[in-house]
Amino acid sequence: MDMLVRGTWIGQAGARDIRMAGGRVVSIRRAGLGRADLGSRQTIIAPPLFDIQVNGWGGIDLQSPTLSVEDVCRLSRGMAAHGVGYWIPTLITGPLGLMERTCRIIAQARRDPAIRRAIPGIHIEGPFISPHDGPRGAHARDYVRKPSLHTFARLQKAAGGAICYITLAPEWNGAPAFIRAVTAQGVTVAIGHHDASPEQISTAIEAGARLSTHLGNGIASMIHRHFNPIWPQLADDRLAASLLADLEHLPEPVLKSFVRVKGPARTIFASDCVHLAGLKPGRYSLGGMPVELLPTGRICLSGTDLLAGSSCMLLQGVVNAARTTDLTLEQAVACATTVPARILRMPLRFKPPQPGAKADFIVFDIKKDTAHWQAVLRGVFLNGVPI
Repeated sequence: MDMLVRGTWIGQAGARDIRMAGGRVVSIRRAGLGRADLGSRQTIIAPPLFDIQVNGWGGIDLQSPTLSVEDVCRLSRGMAAHGVGYWIPTLITGPLGLMERTCRIIAQARRDPAIRRAIPGIHIEGPFISPHDGPRGAHARDYVRKPSLHTFARLQKAAGGAICYITLAPEWNGAPAFIRAVTAQGVTVAIGHHDASPEQISTAIEAGARLSTHLGNGIASMIHRHFNPIWPQLADDRLAASLLADLEHLPEPVLKSFVRVKGPARTIFASDCVHLAGLKPGRYSLGGMPVELLPTGRICLSGTDLLAGSSCMLLQGVVNAARTTDLTLEQAVACATTVPARILRMPLRFKPPQPGAKADFIVFDIKKDTAHWQAVLRGVFLNGVPI
């Protein structure tokens, strides 16, 4: 299908007309005066996003005991429809047998080349997290366990070797040895859902931990103003930080401060979207725990203020960050594309469109006539295929 897309590539000056045919870019010229099939001079063109923490969407729950290969494929199509070309399925704490089953289902789905391209790996968020209320978040306490290489090996075998990063609490006895062992296998270790001391955090970093999972969340509601798990993670430049920019998990001043400390090279934006994303407000279950989706989009453990994932998609989070932090829109997009790919050592490429290349970009506008900027996705092209 022939198509003329008009817009400005992120970070560049001047709108361009991108002529496409058969899923490939035919030509790129300065924007003309004629009508485009898609976009305008104000439209933004950017690479497909990379979301490193996806728990579900649109009623599809990766923690479900009935998860199927088709569910994973449908979820991947849902991510693509929201501008996410690459994503990491996230498995939270649960019965070991169920976690193994989910790993196998995702591994089976990845036999399809298109799904394998979209899903470069799996994230295991637990079961090696804090057992305590607060840091544990929405994870079921009954299935929390101390770090075990045997347990990890079972999960990695079920996943066909696809586990690319794991989140754990560094205060567990044996955590440093576990971190060294899995890091030696090429797996990135993140710390999260913990109540570790500065010394325990430092020891984990020395052992090889390189990422903080959704920093500022998965933590006790009441903490010491100075001696708490947040400051050591912010202060150590060896740790990158994934942040949830839905403005529910981190208030605007906190998000701005965290980004200012970590800088654009060590900040990752992730969605942490769960299966409630895209559903109507109401009471639901998440990983066996009762949760509530509020009209504002906030998801909480029922009867508490503890957050339980997000309903905000990644593109909106990127736009939120561009509005509320010191980052330019180009830098905010990088924090959801090239930065996570580098931190997780993924050979993903995010290049501007070139004549002869397959169309691989997203097209969106930002509506700024409201109190909050709204991302309006106009089109998605992945590996030459319009979504």
